[in-house]
Amino acid sequence: MRMGFIDKVCGKFGLVDPEEEALNKELAELEKKEKEEERELARERERAEREQAREREREREQYMRDRRSEGYGGRDGGEAAVPHNVVNFQNAASARDAAAVTSYKMKVVVIEPKSFDDAQQVANCLREKRPVVINFEKTDSEAAKRIIDFISGTTYALNGEIKKVGDKVFLCAPSNVNVSYTEEEKKNTADMPWLKR
Repeated sequence: MRMGFIDKVCGKFGLVDPEEEALNKELAELEKKEKEEERELARERERAEREQAREREREREQYMRDRRSEGYGGRDGGEAAVPHNVVNFQNAASARDAAAVTSYKMKVVVIEPKSFDDAQQVANCLREKRPVVINFEKTDSEAAKRIIDFISGTTYALNGEIKKVGDKVFLCAPSNVNVSYTEEEKKNTADMPWLKR
């Protein structure tokens, strides 16, 4: 706080209230501290921003090193170098599939359809990449034929498999599920012609 000319003259002649003068000094000190704190905060912000920029640069450099070690991009990327904006789908898919297999428990859905309307539920499960076991033991034979036709088309369209695993019991497997038989079951293909490959 600045003192005006009149305040200085009054101060010289002792016409200023000592309490007011103490308050003015206190206010001046508070303003000084406030300005210093603002400067310190600004310095802290600048330091934090510089540190974030350094961290982003380190992450970018690590990413580029990883990409080069995988054979992507760069002049020193090795014999398999490709442009930065090209994705190797086989590597990405195999890494994704490997991670998915280790961290994902497959749930098999068992459905006993009563009518053709239940076929939609099977199709939805297949679309969501969940295998389905369909038990037709309590289903009308005409409805079962229609459901099998519908599900066969759905399974084919989704690149899946449909297998008969028992009398009136079928397994519908989406494309992410492999269905295999043991050697003993392969020997029985003469008894069960639907197991032919």
